[in-house]
Parts: sequence; C-alpha cells; structure tokens
Amino acid sequence: MAAAVSAQTLMVSRILIVIAMSIVVQGDSSTSPDSTEEQALASPTVGAPGVLSDIILPGGELVAKPLTGDPAMIVQVVDAIRHGDSFRYTLRFSGLEPGPYDLTEWLVRKDGEEKGELPAVLVEIKSLLPAGQITPNQLPEGWLPRMGGYKVVMIAAAGLWSLVLLALIFGGRGKKAQNVDSGPPPRSLADLLRDRLEAAFESKVAPQQYAELERMLFSWWRKRLGYESMPLDEAMVKIKANEQAGPLMRQLESWMHRPAKDHQNVDLAKLLEPYRSLPVDELEAST
Repeated sequence: MAAAVSAQTLMVSRILIVIAMSIVVQGDSSTSPDSTEEQALASPTVGAPGVLSDIILPGGELVAKPLTGDPAMIVQVVDAIRHGDSFRYTLRFSGLEPGPYDLTEWLVRKDGEEKGELPAVLVEIKSLLPAGQITPNQLPEGWLPRMGGYKVVMIAAAGLWSLVLLALIFGGRGKKAQNVDSGPPPRSLADLLRDRLEAAFESKVAPQQYAELERMLFSWWRKRLGYESMPLDEAMVKIKANEQAGPLMRQLESWMHRPAKDHQNVDLAKLLEPYRSLPVDELEAST
C-alpha cells in the first residue's frame, strides 16, 4: 500500500515539474526573442501604407532612419513601449517599389549606438501591374481624341472666333456706308448760285451783292482758265467771251443795270449748267 502511494506521488511530481518548465520556457521566449526569428510578414501593394503592431526588438529604442535620396521604402515608428530589455513597436511603412524588404534596415538607435543584430521584420510589397509590365495602362480615349484631339478643337474655336470678328468689322462698315449713302447729296456750285440768283429775281439782292458775286465768279474763272498773269481788264474781256463763263458773267452785269422786270426771261438752268458738277468749296477756295 505504501509503495502504491509513493508511485502515485512520484508521478504527480513529475507532471508538475513538466508544467513548471513549460511555463518558464514560454516566459523566456516572449521576453527574449531569438535574433534570427522573422517576427512579421505583411504584403501591401506599391504606394499603399501598411502597419505592423507588437513587433518586439531587443536593445535600446529604435527610430526611423532619416530619408536620403529616393528611397524604395519609407518607415515610421508610430509607438515604442519598453518591454523588459527590449521595446515593443508599432511600425507604419509604405513601399514605393515591389519586392521583399526588411524594415529593420530603415531603423537606427535613438542614442546613435550601433543597432547590432536584430530579428528580421519582413514585408512583401506587391505590384498591381502584371508581371513584366513596368508602365501603367493607357487611359481609354474620350470624346476629344475621337474628334482629332485638343489641338483640332482649339483650331476650330479660333476659326469661329475669327469669323465672328470679321462679321463685326465688315458688318459695321456696311452699316456706316449705308448711313453715308442715305444722307443728302453734297451741294454743287450750281445750287449755291441758284439760291443767289433766285433772290435776285425777287429783287432781294442789293447792287453791292451783285458786284460781290461777280467778283467771286471772275476770280474763279480767271484761275480756272489760266488768266492770272493777265491784267484784270484783259482777263475780264476774255472771260465774258468764253463759251462757258461768259453767259452768267454777262447776265450779272446786265442785272446790275436793268430793272427787275427784265429778269423773268432768263433761263437759269442753262446759265448754271457749267457749274452743276462742281462742289461749293471750289468757288470758296479760289476767292
């Protein structure tokens, strides 16, 4: 009986020893991880951020390595909590090129000391492009490429704008020309003389006004016929004898010395015929 109790006691003792040893081993492995053990593996795509939590790394506190040049990986230390002789980290990372990476390569000691051997923290950055393709897919063509492209649209818009501008310019000129054409025609020298001669018919012109009109016509015909170098009396004789200038000049001289009742037999239209195509300002310019 005593032997059976001793055997049972020995068996229970062995079981308790095994349980105690397993607890000790588990505690040691959680606080002092093997330096060659890979602690995590994540696989985001290129450019997409990833986060790893509860990463235990031995030694002093680690921080992100300062960025230089054009790195293929960007690592940030979000949190660092002391864990015995180690630190428990939360890391955020973003890979810019596909492939495998060890995040510890982008960490350094906060105090500047050598970081020594660290367990690898592996991540895999995957590409969204098919194998062998290094450039993004082309965007599908929209309505502009089907019409010929942006350049064709801009050329068409410039042409339309030019047509509108030309229409405004020449349309305005046409209206201006119509306004000019619709105005009264300019007065001729015959119109001016007719007004004065009709006043003479009604005896509204004084003798000195006859003399003024005669002087103006004499000066104009003298210049027009090239008699400016002649003496005045000789030029007057030639002008009165001229086929065009003579009739009106002789008629004015007659009106100055005859009564108004003799004026009614004069043909004004015939007298004014040589002056009908001449502008008024031509007479004024010669006097």
